[in-house]
Amino acid sequence: MTREQQIDQEARDLWQALKGGLPPAGLRGSALIDALISGADLASYERLHSPFLRDSQIHRPGAR
Repeated sequence: MTREQQIDQEARDLWQALKGGLPPAGLRGSALIDALISGADLASYERLHSPFLRDSQIHRPGAR
C-alpha cells in the first residue's frame, strides 16, 4: 500500500468514526480531512499549535 493510499484509508476511517456513513464522493486523503475539520470548532484547540507548548504539557488519552 502506498503512502497516499494509507492517508486515504486513514481519512475514510476518520470520517466513518466522526460522521458515520460514506464520505462525500470525490474527496480523498487530505481533501477529505479538510472537509472534516472545516466545519469544526477548533478554536478551543488553538493552544496545541503554540510553538511554546512542550510535549510534557500535552495530556493524551491512554492507550487501549
